[in-house]
Amino acid sequence: MSELPQFAYAGLQLYSTQNEFYFVAETADSALKIDKESVSFEVISAKNVPYTSVEKEPTGVVAFLGIVDLVACPYLAVAVESELVGYVDGDKPIHRVVKTDLIPFSKSLSHLTPIQVADNTKFIEMVRSMISIPELYYSASYDITHTMQRLQGTGPQFLNAPLVNRADLRFVWNHNLVKSFESANSEVLKFVMPIMCGFVFISQCTVNGTSFKYSIISRRSNKRTGARLYARGGDTSGNVANYVETEQIVETPSHLCSYVITRGSIPLLWNQLPDLAMKPKATLSTDDNGAHMVTLSSHLTDELEHYNRRVTIVNLINRTGSEGALEKNFNRYLQANEALLKKHGEVFYEFFDFHHECKNMQWQHLSKLIARLDQERQSCGYFQSTRGGRYDGVLEQRGVFRVNCIDCLDRTNVVKSLLCRETLQDQLRALRILGASEKIVDNQDFMEIFKDCWIGNADSISIQYAGTGALKTDFTRTGRRSRRGAFNDFLNSSRRWFRNNFLDGFRQDAHYLFHGIYAPQNYKITPYVSPFETNKPGLRTIVPPVFAIIGFAMTVVSSLMPSDDFPVVYVLFWTVFTIANLAYIFNNGSDFVDKPKLSKPKME
Repeated sequence: MSELPQFAYAGLQLYSTQNEFYFVAETADSALKIDKESVSFEVISAKNVPYTSVEKEPTGVVAFLGIVDLVACPYLAVAVESELVGYVDGDKPIHRVVKTDLIPFSKSLSHLTPIQVADNTKFIEMVRSMISIPELYYSASYDITHTMQRLQGTGPQFLNAPLVNRADLRFVWNHNLVKSFESANSEVLKFVMPIMCGFVFISQCTVNGTSFKYSIISRRSNKRTGARLYARGGDTSGNVANYVETEQIVETPSHLCSYVITRGSIPLLWNQLPDLAMKPKATLSTDDNGAHMVTLSSHLTDELEHYNRRVTIVNLINRTGSEGALEKNFNRYLQANEALLKKHGEVFYEFFDFHHECKNMQWQHLSKLIARLDQERQSCGYFQSTRGGRYDGVLEQRGVFRVNCIDCLDRTNVVKSLLCRETLQDQLRALRILGASEKIVDNQDFMEIFKDCWIGNADSISIQYAGTGALKTDFTRTGRRSRRGAFNDFLNSSRRWFRNNFLDGFRQDAHYLFHGIYAPQNYKITPYVSPFETNKPGLRTIVPPVFAIIGFAMTVVSSLMPSDDFPVVYVLFWTVFTIANLAYIFNNGSDFVDKPKLSKPKME
């Protein structure tokens, strides 16, 4: 195997002296020197590192992720362990981050007050949670933030630039941590590794005796990120929650093929904040002033610019209830924006009430949707290039499907997998791996790989957004719904309810901190104001749960004790007392959920 170009160093030794950090590259005679006091940096020869002054044994680092400023001091974010996922575009490796660390610039916290120590500890926990997501990926020799079609359309200057400079910033998960290096030269930037959050699957497959590589790369946007019920809708800059670009890749010794499809929250100003209900009401902003129009047009204009001026929206939400109100407004604002959007390209809209059409486990009705979309899918096409020369025999993908449901998770993943399966069949026929009348679903060995891939994608994207695995994966696995699958969905829905109501405030705060929406106050700035001290829960939210627990305990005790000691009236009293407190809690559910403390979720 020939030596691959390195656009970023993916093998470093980290040395620490009293006043500096040194990242020494394993594949070059270079070292990045970072001053601990001024946080300035420069590249020096590895020979000039003061190895005799280091304070401890060096730390092996597979990727330097950047710098984050917390209360006590700045911290280095590093990946210290990774695993190989596989190779794309021939022999270019993609790695998954397995273990990370935060390394403080300051040795001690003695300069902090007890409140500052507590806050700094919470912030460290938040950042650790964001760099310990199981599905973080990097590659030193392949830009995983761009699709193959985008990379094929670039020039030598772009391709030779450091990864941080050329990456699609939408999908650089550590974008806020590398901001310190924005004005740095290319030699410095080679030490900084952009990472991508999402999902990567790579497998060598065989169909009809022909071997090919099948991969998907899902790229999660770093805009409007967060936990499921705290990150909804869009903003006036065109960003939407849970936006993911998925690329399906097929590689043979002679050809490269890819197909891109996206998902993202409905691009209007709306929210669905947790309130202890199993399914909180989706609420559209009433303070419009044209903001809905701006949000939708900004988002779709951006989609048109990125995906060859053609977007087909596939909306899978319910026609009734609060989802129905969203659908009506989505369609209405699309029609109102039609003239403006035509200046940038073509937008098509397809509505399919997934739950209504597939109720009572009638999931075969999905074939009606795929048939309705087939002409548009073939019109958009897919990317294909022969190896051995850039733009040698290229086919371009001329548009994209943008799929959404209310969460852009379970229903969305099912439809995306079906559209990708149909396109994969076209690609394999064009490559003469399949015959003109052969169907990919008839190849059972490959379909097992395909199903594993898309179930993994569903679970990963769902865990990142909702905190649990995906629903409806039994359909992806077997092509039909089952009662066991429905029961598993019930369990996952219950877990989602618990996490979304009682754990996601912290998780949302972690997103605010990591992506730079909230900047911690440095200890030197006085007076110091703790965001956690000023947002403590009051008695109104503490007393009713305590009373409910006491009431339930007394109900149990009075039911089990002899009736002479605890007459029936005691049981009735404590039962009513418990029910009254529970009724108060659920009627005021939004007061009892775990809310973010660093910022408030906004419809903007």
